[in-house]
Amino acid sequence: MPILNDLFDLADKLGIIQSVKSKLLRQPDPAADKLVAVLGELSKVYGACDAELLRFLSLSFDPVGRMAEERAVLLTLEGGQMWARASESRGHCHKIWNIYENYLHRWFYDVLASNEAAQMEALFRGLSYADSQMDMALHELTNWLTKEAQETLDLVDAGRHDEANQRIKAARKQVLPTRQSISKAMSGLVQLQGEFIVASGTV
Repeated sequence: MPILNDLFDLADKLGIIQSVKSKLLRQPDPAADKLVAVLGELSKVYGACDAELLRFLSLSFDPVGRMAEERAVLLTLEGGQMWARASESRGHCHKIWNIYENYLHRWFYDVLASNEAAQMEALFRGLSYADSQMDMALHELTNWLTKEAQETLDLVDAGRHDEANQRIKAARKQVLPTRQSISKAMSGLVQLQGEFIVASGTV
């Protein structure tokens, strides 16, 4: 899923925060709460994508099992409802620049070297425009899941349950690299959040 790669590139850019983290943690500021909020906003989209993939990949069709419930999941995915659910969870990156200007700018320029503070400013300026990347990623994932769900549902309704299960297994292998990248991005965000939550509690 090449468009999702934009989201993973976005997560990689947060490495600049890792590189200056020790300086910020040594001189905590009430603005650390706001940095935690920014990281939380960013993590929402990764969690939403993985949750929707898991809904599909967890399906298993057995004529003597919970066919109605599993089929209902396919129906919601086929109808594109993933977009509505994921959009509700999506972080709103237009908030990020306001948070940066009002709370983080002063902290960064007080604590960091001027070149480091400038890198952080560039990072947050880029993050403030990330909504479009998230929209594209969610559209791409919605389209993929809609197509997979539709074709899997056709197999189920034709009584070809083994083929439906094989299709889901094949999809699991196809999106495994994407899910691994999502996990890596979320782990990094959660780690940073945790460290700055602790910092915010010391001021």
